[in-house]
Amino acid sequence: MKITVIGGGNMGITYAQSIHANFSNSIISIVEKDAEKIEHFKKTTPFKVFNNAEDCIVDAEIIFLAIKPQVCQDVFKTIKDLVNPEQIIISIMAGVTLDSMSNGIGVPKIVRAMPNLPAQVGKGVTGYLNSSKISNSEAAIIKDLLSSTGTVIKLTNEQDIDAITALSGSGPAYVFYFMNAMIEQAQTFGFDENEAKSIILNTFKGTIDLFENSNDSANTWIDRVTSKGGTTHQALTTFTNLNTEDNIKQGVKAAFERAKELGKS
Repeated sequence: MKITVIGGGNMGITYAQSIHANFSNSIISIVEKDAEKIEHFKKTTPFKVFNNAEDCIVDAEIIFLAIKPQVCQDVFKTIKDLVNPEQIIISIMAGVTLDSMSNGIGVPKIVRAMPNLPAQVGKGVTGYLNSSKISNSEAAIIKDLLSSTGTVIKLTNEQDIDAITALSGSGPAYVFYFMNAMIEQAQTFGFDENEAKSIILNTFKGTIDLFENSNDSANTWIDRVTSKGGTTHQALTTFTNLNTEDNIKQGVKAAFERAKELGKS
C-alpha cells in the first residue's frame, strides 16, 4: 500500500508513523517544503522524503493532506494534474469541504477526517466522513488507517465534522485550560511546579479511569464525591454561581460556529 503524506507537521508525521507501525505492507512518502525538516526526517524516519509532490504523487494509492487550510488552494493546483480518479484523498484540514476538495483537485474519492492531538500517543479521537464514491472495501481500509491513531467515529454529514471539530478537535485545549488553572492555583497554595503538575495530572488520570471503567454518568460520579456543605460542594456552588457550565457550553458552541464559517470561506 503506497501512501503519500503531504505536510510534515505534527499530524502528518503522526499518521505516517502510526500507519508504518501498524501496516507492514505500507510504503510511505512525505512531501515537505522546509529544508531542515526534510533533513531531520531523512535521518530519523524510515520514510522517503521529497520536497516536490511530483516525485511521489503519481504512484500513491492514498494521499493524506496534512496541511493548513490557508495553503490548500496552492496545493490543489500543484497536485491536480498529477492525481487520478482511483486515488483516495484523505484530508485532515479543518473547514475544507468535500466539494471544495473534489472540485479543487478533480478527483471523486475524498475523505474528510478530524483528528485531535492525543493521536500522537495513539489515544486520539478522529471523526471522518467519506464521499459517496468511496467503495465498501475502500471504506474498510480508510477506517483501519485512521484507527491507527486511536478511536474513530464515522460521520454522516459535514455538520457532524464541524461538531466533532469543536468537541474533540479543539477539546484537548479545553482540558489543558482547566488543568492549567488548577496547577496555577496549586502553586499559590505553596506546591512547586512539579508537585502541582503531578497532583493535577494524576487526579485527571484517576478520574478518567473511574469514568471509563463504569457505566455511570458524570453526574452520578459528581454526586458520589460531593457532600452537602463540604469542600466539593463549595467549589461546585461557586462554579454554578459563575455560570461555568454554561460558559463551557458557549465556548464549544463558538468553536462549532467558527468551524462552519471556515467551511463557507
